[in-house]
Amino acid sequence: MKSLSKLFRVGPGPSSSHTIAPFNAAKSFLKLIPAKKVTKIKVTFYASLACTAKGHHSDVAIAKAFAPIPTAFSYDIDTEVEHPLTMKFSAYCGEKMVKEATYMSLGGGELLSHDDPSVNDHDIYPFRDLGEVLSYMKKENIKTFKEFCLRFEDPSIDDYLMEITKAMFETVKKGLRSEGKIPANDNPRLQIMRTAKSMHDRAISSQAKGDKRTILMSSYAYAAAECSACGDVVVTSPTCGSSGVLPAVLYYQYVNKKRTLAEIRDSLYSAGIFGNIVKQNASIAGSIGGCQAEIGTATSMAAAALCYLNGLSLYQMEYAAECAMEHFLGLSCDPVDGYVIIPCIERNGVGATRAYDSYLYAKVIAPIRHNQVSFDDVTNAMKMTGDSLSSAYKETAQGGLAKILQKKM
Repeated sequence: MKSLSKLFRVGPGPSSSHTIAPFNAAKSFLKLIPAKKVTKIKVTFYASLACTAKGHHSDVAIAKAFAPIPTAFSYDIDTEVEHPLTMKFSAYCGEKMVKEATYMSLGGGELLSHDDPSVNDHDIYPFRDLGEVLSYMKKENIKTFKEFCLRFEDPSIDDYLMEITKAMFETVKKGLRSEGKIPANDNPRLQIMRTAKSMHDRAISSQAKGDKRTILMSSYAYAAAECSACGDVVVTSPTCGSSGVLPAVLYYQYVNKKRTLAEIRDSLYSAGIFGNIVKQNASIAGSIGGCQAEIGTATSMAAAALCYLNGLSLYQMEYAAECAMEHFLGLSCDPVDGYVIIPCIERNGVGATRAYDSYLYAKVIAPIRHNQVSFDDVTNAMKMTGDSLSSAYKETAQGGLAKILQKKM
């Protein structure tokens, strides 16, 4: 498993796979070429990325990274590639190509390139799954995931996660005060105004305790997800498309339950371990595993964080994370016209409330009976399910709601 700093990244929405990773790939490619001699750069998007790059603003992110060098884009859905989110950069001096490199966006902003190894992240945790992690913790008498992580991470990770916490909350706060239309094409179905501020106002005035909690958390999730959809800065948790779930749950604990920033920061160690397990053994990319990989993982992470903040055991934490993921198995990734709006924003709100429900199940049910499904079991099931999904349901905007609500030509 890789460092938590590779799971939690800060960057512009709407998609870590489509904006953060391509932007960073372009910046890295610039280091490989004699920029002063390059007169143009051609970018080719392949497979799923070719279908959704425009709606996800990949071209905008890359053009920004390469500016002021002129950049041309092409979209190839026919060539078979190693990974569905593949892009190739070709630098030219006049009509002569001087450098070419291919990059794959793995999800959550992570990159892989055989041509530019500098972008490849490396493992720091020598464990394959949660079972191995928990066995090691038991053997070493380690009580918390924070203590476990600090045995392998650079000590600076503590400060890094504090900055991540603050960045999450800044995004939520920005979303709660923002209004206006979410940018999209001219599909009538995508003419949507920001909702978080109005939701929050209604939640504050609600007299029903249960309703208030649900709508407050949902408004926080909408706030972050709407910021992502508008291209604002968010935290991958674990992706931009699912960047509302964990921040919503944690912001509720911070503002409405008066948890300290340090407590919130420490909960990210627990959330991060579960996110890393999925990232290593299944996927956090919608283009690989469908939305179960994004919202499902985010909900597991949030449920684990809630268990930590409320003093539940490691077993109860695993129970909550497993419960959260199990009931998102098979969830398709079907963004309408490739925009991270429908069903993505609402799905973040639902994920936040399901994380809270999963925490309650772990709190109440786990002491009564032993769960027969481990987190590793559900991660393996998620991998099998994702592999079985048709490409139409893996971020290509060709199936599900994307097909039903697509722009009429």
